[in-house]
Amino acid sequence: MKDSFSSSVIDETASPTQFNPSEFFIPGWKGEGLITASAIVIKNTLSNLSIDAQALFKKSCSINKSMKLQTYHEFMHFAEYAKLDKSLLGQHQDFWLHFQDESSPLKKHIDDFLKVHCFRAVAIYLFRIKFIMDLAKEQRLVVTEDVLMNPLSFLGKIFVKDSSTELLCDSLQINQYSWYRPTLEYKDSLLKLKDAFENVTLTELIKLISTPKDDKIYSIRNYSHSLSHLTFGLLVNELLIKFPTWLKPESKKKTFAGEKVCILPKTINTRFVGNHVSSMALSHWLAQETNVKISQWNNLICPEFEGSEFIDGQFLKICQELQFLSFLTRIAAEHRYEIVPFICKIMREKYKQDPVDGLGQASFFNLGELPSGDTLYNRIVLNLTELPKTNPHHFLVQQILAQKAMLKKDAMVYVFTNQKLFVPSQSERVEQLLKDFKVEAAINMEELKGKGEIAHFAYILTRRTAEPVANKHLFEVSRKTKESCLSFEFKGNLTRFNKFNKLVEELQSFIKHKNPITTPIFVSEVEKDIFFEFHQDAIIGGKLVSSVSNKESGHLPHPSFFKNLTKSSTSLDTFFAIEQIVPEDFTQGKRSLSSELLGLKFGPEKQFPLLLIVNQNDPMDIRIELTPIDAYRGKLEQYGTAFYHYFGLTPKHPAINLNVFREYFSSMLGHQIIQLQLSDGPTKLKAKLRSLLVPSFFAKAHFMPERTKHAFSLLDLEAREIKNLHPLDLKQRFEVLKGQLAREAAEYPWHLLSLLSHFKLQMKSLVEELEDGKPQSFNFGNSLISSELVKLKTYAIYPKNDDVYVEYKIKSNQDLQLPLSSLHIKTTDDSTVLIFKFQDKDIIHLHANAPMIHFIKFILQGAVGIKIADILLNLRIPSSHDLEMATNKFEDLKSTKIALLKDTEELIAGILRTEVSR
Repeated sequence: MKDSFSSSVIDETASPTQFNPSEFFIPGWKGEGLITASAIVIKNTLSNLSIDAQALFKKSCSINKSMKLQTYHEFMHFAEYAKLDKSLLGQHQDFWLHFQDESSPLKKHIDDFLKVHCFRAVAIYLFRIKFIMDLAKEQRLVVTEDVLMNPLSFLGKIFVKDSSTELLCDSLQINQYSWYRPTLEYKDSLLKLKDAFENVTLTELIKLISTPKDDKIYSIRNYSHSLSHLTFGLLVNELLIKFPTWLKPESKKKTFAGEKVCILPKTINTRFVGNHVSSMALSHWLAQETNVKISQWNNLICPEFEGSEFIDGQFLKICQELQFLSFLTRIAAEHRYEIVPFICKIMREKYKQDPVDGLGQASFFNLGELPSGDTLYNRIVLNLTELPKTNPHHFLVQQILAQKAMLKKDAMVYVFTNQKLFVPSQSERVEQLLKDFKVEAAINMEELKGKGEIAHFAYILTRRTAEPVANKHLFEVSRKTKESCLSFEFKGNLTRFNKFNKLVEELQSFIKHKNPITTPIFVSEVEKDIFFEFHQDAIIGGKLVSSVSNKESGHLPHPSFFKNLTKSSTSLDTFFAIEQIVPEDFTQGKRSLSSELLGLKFGPEKQFPLLLIVNQNDPMDIRIELTPIDAYRGKLEQYGTAFYHYFGLTPKHPAINLNVFREYFSSMLGHQIIQLQLSDGPTKLKAKLRSLLVPSFFAKAHFMPERTKHAFSLLDLEAREIKNLHPLDLKQRFEVLKGQLAREAAEYPWHLLSLLSHFKLQMKSLVEELEDGKPQSFNFGNSLISSELVKLKTYAIYPKNDDVYVEYKIKSNQDLQLPLSSLHIKTTDDSTVLIFKFQDKDIIHLHANAPMIHFIKFILQGAVGIKIADILLNLRIPSSHDLEMATNKFEDLKSTKIALLKDTEELIAGILRTEVSR
């Protein structure tokens, strides 16, 4: 007991260095959230002025009719949020009657509303004077108590109406909060805010404007720590600013020699809407503050935040626009722009409408007239994490479609949602959405744990422009189009949320260094158990093909396989110089043959030794064909140019085996890579083809020594040599070869793949020879089976044969004296018939099983011109049983070849898979 007590006593002799406070803090935390002295000054002022505002409210808002109406509408939003009975408030006069009635059943609710409403009016007033103080500091203007008492009057002298410095600003217009101006007793205390505003952090300031902490009944700030974090703001910033120009670099304005470069940033009008908008506002400003010292701002986000009407509606929108004015002041000072002209320019661009605009509305204190009509946006950020329980997918699609009317041409929508957009059962609805929008990219964060309220999915969509009217005189093929879609995936376990920054930094690096067209797959483990993945995907028929992550096919390797693929592969242009062949050039070359013979012009056949054809006839099954250039003219005539694209190839290496490339392109692995990279039709096809991933070991032409190669001599045989081998001997030699191959494949993969490719071609030609493509057809002329057939006992079919039934199709016996013109086999579900014809007339039908019918046709192939009656009298055949026994050996031969062909394909796939996985 004594020992136990003494062990708990603090050792007074212990060194004070043993205690390290940082050990008890979250790594990466910089003290955010701790209130500062400046914040306390602002908080106290806000509290005192709120009391002052409540005293002024009845006088200020009950006199002006316009203000009375606006206050009524604001209370109705409050009533809807608080789920109050609105039946007593049919008209705005009813609200004011209840407001003045001390015994009204709504009295407590009105008092609660008044407290919040007055607090907001004061908060907006403070944002206005903050803007004035920021502006005065940079302009070296004197700010007096009178200026702070009448902020809009002061601004009206700087931003002069109907001049080049006219300021268009919605937050400076008459609104439901603009009535408040402090009473004289607070005049002296306002100047104390100057130092407080300069030193307060942005996080503190935005959080201070939320509803007072003691308001437990209507606590309207459902704050999200993850969505308000700096890292999330940097992610959204990267997507809003860098992603569009990375995706379409041709949209980036180019400057030419002698052209004057405008150093002012381009305005990106952006609307934030949906759930947790106030949290997104904080993360946005934190990100903007972080980037404020960037040397050159090419683009400037003009944000507008608007959430649920009472929670994050007009109040948040006005506050954030006033914060934006202060931010513009800082940007102008930091980058040495003329402050007032810069602010006016940016705000004019924010509210700029189409050339045909309506008349403006009267503004408050003549600070500028706002254009009538709705504002149009370059970007809309739609956060939909709170979805209805019934039909959430329909809700998601409708919310996206609702943004279309507010978007400018080629504008983009960024959707953060917990509802997956591409659901197979909802493909028809998605197809309707894709008529108005193109999905450029999808970010899957469903498997990212510890991300807080950040949505599982993010989709980036571009508004489509009107499609050109089709020419009614031209025939157009009706087919489903395949569109590319960039697919990102963040997954892993965030033990601390600030680790999310690792993924954001990886995205920033990826956008900076990678090409969206020529990068098929990218995998990075940014930290232990945290992964950043990218792959090209495609959309067809309202479904995301997901060539990498589709689990339905069951043929796709583990994701780590693709990680190894990026390390063990190189691009196709490492092996070939690739140039597109334009069919018009071929046509012109055909017409100017004399010039070509003189050496004045060369056709594709003279320029390239090889031809590569990309077959995009089926958007779900894109194929590549590699052939000598001599086939170009025939292929062009056969395929045309609607869905086929032609490229001339010139080898860069002396040892290139075309069969190896053909096998890779037709393999499962190669097929997947082709679907990944060559989607989206002919767009940028040449660049994508050049970057097509090909195993690096194709460039290592390492030959086996002769003694080792001898063990694989079977693979080097030609088809005619293989054909003469007995099936059992062929099987045994191949089994021995497989064991030897397993030992040598690691050292000589290229040479073995070359031999296997050759052997596969020979086996394929033999199988095609054994099969004529028709069911139950047999090559009875093959020596392996004909030698068995001549040994069989034969029987006449006339007058009677148990295996063959003769059906006469004649009107008189004289027709049997007609000569045989042709033989035709007719096959139905349950029978096979051999038809004897004289010209177009059927004479007799022979009914028998399929092998017998094909055998009779084979032995009568030289009987054309002989009387049909003579054929019937002299035709002798073996029994069906004997014929079946003979043809069974033929089937064994064919099945052996097919089995070996399949084994060869598996060996080829195994070498490719093993080498790529190294």
